[in-house]
Amino acid sequence: MKRIAIDIRSLLEPQPGGVSTYARELTRALCARGEAEHVLFSNAWKGNTAPARDFDQAAERAFFSYPSRFLNAGFRLGWPRLETLIGDFDALWMPNLNFMSTRKPYAVTVHDLSFMRHPRFFTAKQRAWHAAVGVRGLVRGAAQVIAVSEHTKSDVMEEFGVAPERVTVVTPAAAARYAPAPEDEIARVRAAHGLGTAPYFLFLGAIEPRKNVRGLIEAYERCATDADLVIAGPRGWLCEDVFVRAARSPKRDRIRFLGAVAEADKPALYSGAIAFTYPSFYEGFGMPPLEAMACGTPVVTSRVSSLGEVVGDAGLLADPHDAQEIAAAMDAAANDRVLRTMLRERGLARARGFTWEKSAETLGKTLLGICR
Repeated sequence: MKRIAIDIRSLLEPQPGGVSTYARELTRALCARGEAEHVLFSNAWKGNTAPARDFDQAAERAFFSYPSRFLNAGFRLGWPRLETLIGDFDALWMPNLNFMSTRKPYAVTVHDLSFMRHPRFFTAKQRAWHAAVGVRGLVRGAAQVIAVSEHTKSDVMEEFGVAPERVTVVTPAAAARYAPAPEDEIARVRAAHGLGTAPYFLFLGAIEPRKNVRGLIEAYERCATDADLVIAGPRGWLCEDVFVRAARSPKRDRIRFLGAVAEADKPALYSGAIAFTYPSFYEGFGMPPLEAMACGTPVVTSRVSSLGEVVGDAGLLADPHDAQEIAAAMDAAANDRVLRTMLRERGLARARGFTWEKSAETLGKTLLGICR
């Protein structure tokens, strides 16, 4: 049986996001298939036992506690190689771009190329990190590139000159817990977050420039619908202008910032919203709209990058640069009963088409295909 290494360092992120969810859920689904032996690689100077609770005993663990800056520098210089640390393996899957050194065939997942296409959305430190990783060499050296959407596949081919047959699309999915929540659970989550009984539009995600939260606030000010705007998610970077904009808004008393929300609360938070609003400037995939659809919530999102690919005809698409167009879509999703019912039914059906098991089947075949 082939032995496949999986890099799960992304599970050590202090605030789990789409990348860590993708790595965790696909690793679980891959291990459950039983087509290969798996060894999970992780490293952190402190707290490196955290990923162990995410997996059963079916996978071997190779967790190290080297100072990351020194190990990353070694990987960048070509020593040690991963096989020196964890023993022989036939192929490696990297669920995200990261420092790595190996002579074995590997597949690397590219979630998006926002750091190349829109560098203004990132801090100088983040841009320096991507430069140090050597993304171009990492992608071009891969036996197979995994893209999370057709849009990202197109970006990879255009940016790095990778042939289409070397890029496989393996999409994320919504976890099983994302489903329409019962009224009592919605009431519990409303009370826990002090939301009262007023209707609300919802944004859920890290607050960072790419997500266009400032533009969402401007659109909300133009809405005719009598509802609150709930913004849930951790502070990201370069986001202070969002809070300044909200504080100066004529609707400031109806704009609520919840901060990071517990995973267990998210399905009810989605389910209780009159519409989920996600006018991002650029996404490699866009998991929050998919999760909202799985909860039966109408979605208003952008018609750019991958978002139309994710929601299809199950959501309302708007120009993220046009606040009036976003506002009109928000009002339509909130007030047109026939449209709301249609969006709910289409969203539930579309979300069912994305599963971790289906994605793991594609990924598993790809990894076995690059084994030597």
